[in-house]
Amino acid sequence: MKRLIGFIKHFFSPDLPTDLILFNIITIIGFIGGIIAIPFNAINGTTPALTVVILIACINDGICIYMANYRNRLKNATIAVCFTVGIGLFPVMFFLTGGINSGMVCWLSMGIVFVFMLLDGMDFVFMLLTDIAIIIGCFVISYYHPDYVISLDSRKSVYYDVVQSLLISALAVGSIIKFQKSIYRNLFKQAAINNDDLLEKTLQAKKAERQAQTATEAKSSFLANMSHEIRTPINTIMGMDEMILRETSEKVVEEYALDIKTASQNLLSLINDILDITKIESGKMGLVNGEYQFMSLMHDVLNNVTIRAKEKGLDVRLDIAGNIPCDMFGDDVRIRQILTNIITNAVKYTQEGYVEISARCKRNYDNTVDLTFAVKDTGIGIKQEDIKRMFESFERLEENRNRNIEGAGLGMAITQNLLKMMGSNLEVQSVYGKGSTFSFTINQEIVNDEDIGDFNQKLKQLTANYEYSTSFEAPKAKFLVVDDNTMNRKVFVSLLKEAKVNIDEASSGDECLNMIKKEHYDMIFLDHMMPGLDGLETFKMMAALPGNKCLGTPVIALTANAIAGAKERYMTLGFHGFLSKPIVPAQLEKMIRDFLPEDLLEYHETNATDEARKNRVKQVELPDVEGVDWDYALLHFPEANMVFQTAIDFHDSISYERDEIMRFYSEIDGDGFPLEDYRIKVHAVKSMANTIGATALGGLAKLCEYAARDEQMDRIRILTPVLMDEMDIMKARLSVLTSDVEKPLMEDMDDLFAFLEMLKMAIRSHNSDQADKIMKQLMSFSYPRDIQEKIEHLNLHVMNLEEDDALMDIDELQQ
Repeated sequence: MKRLIGFIKHFFSPDLPTDLILFNIITIIGFIGGIIAIPFNAINGTTPALTVVILIACINDGICIYMANYRNRLKNATIAVCFTVGIGLFPVMFFLTGGINSGMVCWLSMGIVFVFMLLDGMDFVFMLLTDIAIIIGCFVISYYHPDYVISLDSRKSVYYDVVQSLLISALAVGSIIKFQKSIYRNLFKQAAINNDDLLEKTLQAKKAERQAQTATEAKSSFLANMSHEIRTPINTIMGMDEMILRETSEKVVEEYALDIKTASQNLLSLINDILDITKIESGKMGLVNGEYQFMSLMHDVLNNVTIRAKEKGLDVRLDIAGNIPCDMFGDDVRIRQILTNIITNAVKYTQEGYVEISARCKRNYDNTVDLTFAVKDTGIGIKQEDIKRMFESFERLEENRNRNIEGAGLGMAITQNLLKMMGSNLEVQSVYGKGSTFSFTINQEIVNDEDIGDFNQKLKQLTANYEYSTSFEAPKAKFLVVDDNTMNRKVFVSLLKEAKVNIDEASSGDECLNMIKKEHYDMIFLDHMMPGLDGLETFKMMAALPGNKCLGTPVIALTANAIAGAKERYMTLGFHGFLSKPIVPAQLEKMIRDFLPEDLLEYHETNATDEARKNRVKQVELPDVEGVDWDYALLHFPEANMVFQTAIDFHDSISYERDEIMRFYSEIDGDGFPLEDYRIKVHAVKSMANTIGATALGGLAKLCEYAARDEQMDRIRILTPVLMDEMDIMKARLSVLTSDVEKPLMEDMDDLFAFLEMLKMAIRSHNSDQADKIMKQLMSFSYPRDIQEKIEHLNLHVMNLEEDDALMDIDELQQ
């Protein structure tokens, strides 16, 4: 018994390779079956030739078992067994033991099983095809030449042979299946153990991740809250310091105030960096792409850094390629931030020499361009081992050496993260003690394929005309601007104030159609998205309108969706031109000069005289408002005063716009959810927010607009409450614009009633300009709380030209 157990362990141990165990199972069972068959064949009276063949096969099996287990020749032994059995033994047995009328079917089947179990690759393919061919050949020969087959002597012999063949082949196949089952059972147990270990490790990893996330959120929340808390006193300090600088006449006090201003600006810059890195770490920082002008972007960047460079006596060198496209599509706000960070860093760490700024472009076949910026300095340089460290948050290199240089070590970390969001990376080359070169490449979509040409010359022209002034006047021209948003119309009128153009306004497509039947206009600016008749429908109806006095008048499409292909789409529909909102003054002027008849244009020099500069209205200083990028807003306005007034208008209209969106949103579960009206309203908020530089709010409104466009109701339900909260937050932030001056209290109610009566007359006579003036006078006073709310409500109706609602408010106030 011990020998049997030892034999089994030796040839069937679980430690042996699986292929070797399978080989041993098949060949040993075949060997034993052959040994048993020899005496039984003799008793059964079969031909001696069969006994000789079986004996030779058994000897071959024994040799192969030895070679596989003791000489490590498993593959050779396997092929030898399959070849000997399949090609030699089984065909001979077929013809010597009765052919089809015997147990050979079982043996031939087991031969194919052997091939499947023991061979792989081309050996398997060759032996399988050979075995199949031999089996088919044996059956074909026996069918056509039955005399070649030696039949068994008796019926008893046939039964005996079938039973013997069936038992041996079944035992072999059953042993194989049993072995495979044991393998699968062991693998399953091991997989279950591994799965339990993996689950435990996964739970531990998730727990660690939650702890790390909680810690990160706590840190981010703390930094954000502290930054916000610090902003309030800093803004107060900067505001009061500005008042000191304006009013003091003492030299010493002025010097102190200038030091306070410099320190406050540095502190505010540090707080802004902390907020940016917090947003990046929390995943709340995103890109807001839009159309921008390369020259304007570079002007703003250079305007921020050249003054400081000149103060240090550094030479600022420019090497900007002339083949860069004029207009592109991307997040110019973040590009400006990236360039400013890099150039500011170069200036800070360079004591003498120069800072060189270069830009190159490579145009691609898909209407995009690869922009490569490089900033080279002759500063202190960076050690090679410190280059990676400079991209870590709050990391400052060689603090002992650079202790007099302000900053918290966040600028490069923010820059690298912003570039990664754009699919780029900041490359650094530096020689310690001699200087550094920072470079990056970003892909931008081309909007205007025209080259910028001579950059230095264009920059001088842009700087000279930075305080935008139209180069023409058109007092005889008459325009019609059609937009459902009052703020957008006011901005349009303000942009052309210096051009002295006569401008009529229409708040809807229907109103536009009525006006062009009564009046001829030299140009019509038509907004695309409006409730009721939108811009496209209005444009189509204009062509077939009886009594239209504006046939042939250039019609310019206005839209906030400045996506690729938009211009071509509007041109295909028949529009003469296309302007994206927020409107860029220079693009508006170019559009007018292209389409307005020459006899209506009166040109003058664009450079303002010194006397004109002296007489200009003093520009307001825009206060820092979180979520509002004044630099972005100034790209669309000629002066800060217009930005300031437009932002106040937006502040005053937020509550009304919010209520309108909520009115549509509240019907979301009804059968007639006004999806198109909802889309138009959030589209308007997007346009207004982007106009004043509130790009994050504009981006959120854009998501709501696209969700409505694609009829994604679940996204609307998720995003709309967030949009409402952000609008409330933005109104609170913009309230700083209206809280600087304390309004006098309206003490005499008779004066209020007189204003209201005049306002009523202006509204009934449809004199919107006069109504706006009277409303501004009313809003310049403060009132008791109950009246104040009604006045603000009235102001919204007057702004939106809702005459019936405004008259009802006036009647209520006069009671």
